[in-house]
Amino acid sequence: MLPFALDAMKSLNMRRALFTFFALAAFALSGCETLPVSKGSAPSAKKSAEKALEKKRAPAIFPKKSPSLRLSSQLPRPQGRSTVPAPSDTKWNAPEPAAPSRPRAALEAELRKNENADRADALLFDLARHDIREKNFADAARRLQKLLQEYPLSPLYNEGEYWLGLVLRAAGKHDDAWLPLRSSLSRATNNRKRAILQAALGEIYAARRDPFAALLSYADALSSDEAVPDAFLIQNRIIAIGRKGVESHQLLFAADRYRALPAGPILRYALALRAMDKQKPQVALAATRRFLDDYSSHPLKARVEAFEKEISGQLKINRERVGVLLPLSGPAASAGERVLQGIQLALRDALLKNPNLRVQLAVRDTRSTVQDPGRTAEMAKDLIEEEKVVAVIGPFFTQSAEVAAAISTEKRAPFITPFAIQLQMKREREWMFRNSLTSRLQSQGAAVYAVQEMGLRKFAVLYPDNEDGRELAEQFTHSVDLLGGKVVKLVPFSPTANDFGEQMRILGGLDDAQIRRKKKALGLTKKDPYELELPFEAIFIPGYHDKVVLIAPQIPFYNMKRIQLLGAHGWNNPSLIRYGEHYIERAVFVDGFHPESEEPRVADFVARFRQNPGIFAALGYDTASILFEGLAQGASTRSLMREFISRLKGFDGVMGLIDMGPDGDAQRQLFVLTVRRKVIRHLQMVTPHRALREAPAPVAAGPAPSR
Repeated sequence: MLPFALDAMKSLNMRRALFTFFALAAFALSGCETLPVSKGSAPSAKKSAEKALEKKRAPAIFPKKSPSLRLSSQLPRPQGRSTVPAPSDTKWNAPEPAAPSRPRAALEAELRKNENADRADALLFDLARHDIREKNFADAARRLQKLLQEYPLSPLYNEGEYWLGLVLRAAGKHDDAWLPLRSSLSRATNNRKRAILQAALGEIYAARRDPFAALLSYADALSSDEAVPDAFLIQNRIIAIGRKGVESHQLLFAADRYRALPAGPILRYALALRAMDKQKPQVALAATRRFLDDYSSHPLKARVEAFEKEISGQLKINRERVGVLLPLSGPAASAGERVLQGIQLALRDALLKNPNLRVQLAVRDTRSTVQDPGRTAEMAKDLIEEEKVVAVIGPFFTQSAEVAAAISTEKRAPFITPFAIQLQMKREREWMFRNSLTSRLQSQGAAVYAVQEMGLRKFAVLYPDNEDGRELAEQFTHSVDLLGGKVVKLVPFSPTANDFGEQMRILGGLDDAQIRRKKKALGLTKKDPYELELPFEAIFIPGYHDKVVLIAPQIPFYNMKRIQLLGAHGWNNPSLIRYGEHYIERAVFVDGFHPESEEPRVADFVARFRQNPGIFAALGYDTASILFEGLAQGASTRSLMREFISRLKGFDGVMGLIDMGPDGDAQRQLFVLTVRRKVIRHLQMVTPHRALREAPAPVAAGPAPSR
């Protein structure tokens, strides 16, 4: 309080200053928090002091229940234990002050009339309350700062400082807000007010990136008044910071410090969640059981009991059992059987490589088709709940995989499908993975090889006008752009088309009769050479072999010469050679697997398979090998297995190197194939995702390709 007296000595004459100093001392000894003195004459100050000494406290100006001061929307109560807001998602805010009894206009008029009035401090405070309720935080802060500077002995000083700190924090002025909040907290005796100040300081520490101080401040707020405004949000912020913001020893310290206080159960729950986040289910189980022992009647009990049951289920899983979900009967039985054969071979190899490994397969028939998921849901739950498998291979088709994706999230069990090429992979589906040959991979592989290995720069795309064709065309165009090339023409054709004359003419081709007319128009004789000038060097045709063998002969028929043909997985079929004749000689296309490859790993795989394996068998083999390698490296729980799969880098499978992408989609090497002397031959491997990642930034895009 001495600084207030010194300030007064500077602004008043010595006699007034001495009166102020002794009055202040007397008021402090009487147990009051402030000496109410307004700016004005000495008699007025004395009268105000005497009045305050009689009441000893300014009248309450806050209702017991008031609406909240909002800078952001109210956080809805989360359903389920995983819905916890991150520290920056939602701001905690103090309640609003009560509405002043007089309207703003009347207060402003009185203050303008006489700024030195005895009650000018009250006028400023009431105007600030209007400002706060109207979200005019800058004006409110200005009025409150004036009140504190010009009326240091006002009975409203403490409340002004309290609201100044809250207003500055609400306005994001964290550095300026800290001092008035701390000063106000040091004098506050009301539990509700202390809790509000502590919660506001927690927000400031969080903004300053001091999570431990924020954690303690939020815990203090709950401990001061468990019914502090937005208590549920404060609890969630304690949990969020405890899970990710502080060190383990800091969280343990806080849990012990507040064990007997209202924040104790929240911190203990955060310990359990953090342990599960760190893949330590035994530690998490111990934390939940200690919670239930120490806080048996807490409102969180039911949630913690459910969490304990989930952890127990995770610990009881059969770490030696892997589930398999495939269509083993019905129209897709042949494909399902091929995948299963690949899985079984991978199991034999894994056991030979790791003699101490113990793995069992729990196989279930989904009876699914492309249009119908069949028994996927029923069989998936059976594998998770009854067989207690550590992970599931499958399902096969996209609709089945959609069903499995929901179950994997609900049950927190990793699934990895070896196909499901239309499944939308999303980061939030953190338990669902895919090891397949997608349209994106094929397009990227063709683009990378054409640009980086063949030196091509200008392309046309002739694609079937269906979902797969459009996606392949779009992804190829995007990849070429990233690599510095350009697609100059995009031409669709009907998936049922057998004649492609119209498409050839759109690409710029001319038949012989048109060439003769062209030469005549140019004044050339029939014997004079003439060659079409085309704006592209290669045509990417992402169709199947049955259409490619019809398209390839029409390209030279329409006098488009020295055009490189590029394709994707759909080309890799013996019929391409049988019917494509010399027109597809030296064409280049990509695929996920080629059993005739001379790669040692492929030759060994084919030899041990004892029959000609296709891509489904290879996908099954590599998918299972990933899980078996995880088990060999200690991924004995579902959480550890999910972590192993999500961090997979450079896994060497029979189909080449595999990196797991951030969305759970495998990024893999591809086989680059060509036709030479009527034989499909393996040229080399290409790693498109790494090549694209290392590609230089593209230059500004030119005109869009014609269609």
